[in-house]
Amino acid sequence: MRTHCLGIAVIAASLNLAAQSQNPPPVPCCLIVDVLPVPQSLKQLADMSSLIIEGVVEKVMPSRRAGQTWIETDSVIRIAQTFKGSVEGPTIVIAQMGGRVGEDQPTQYSLVQTGERYILFLSPDDRKALPPVEGLKRYDVAAAWAGLLFVGADGLIHTDPQYHDALRKKYEGKSKAEMIDLVKDAMNQKQPPVPPPFPGIIK
Repeated sequence: MRTHCLGIAVIAASLNLAAQSQNPPPVPCCLIVDVLPVPQSLKQLADMSSLIIEGVVEKVMPSRRAGQTWIETDSVIRIAQTFKGSVEGPTIVIAQMGGRVGEDQPTQYSLVQTGERYILFLSPDDRKALPPVEGLKRYDVAAAWAGLLFVGADGLIHTDPQYHDALRKKYEGKSKAEMIDLVKDAMNQKQPPVPPPFPGIIK
């Protein structure tokens, strides 16, 4: 399931206008903001992904509006190898927030480009309203951008210096083979045991 951060600035501006009014509307008793989970480790990233692959970007589709406030870009990914999960066929589709429609070009992170190679952490994108792409299965990138590990032409992991991502930055300069070993190790790590509710008390 895909979740998006809400416009906090818009909410704050609305509350400010209400405070300036002589007869402000009642303030809701609670505010629920849905945000993307941010993985703190490679294991967390692997655990939140149902499909982990190495793939090459085969084609980038024209950007499209996915709602009144955001733009998305679909890309076809050819699977080179699979580390977790399974998928029918050699290609899938991922959707990323950002792109260009007319004069609008919102971008929170770098979008994939044709010919690029990635290690991808993914989960099914089950939104019903999205247009089909060649009948291919759609997937979300885990945590919007954390699940994109770019493998350069030199075979090393590289991150975009424009965008700060502490988790991916840890793997800057790792070889593809090293990164794959780290991914497999993370997948095989066991969850730490849950401590008893009252440690030290023995019945």
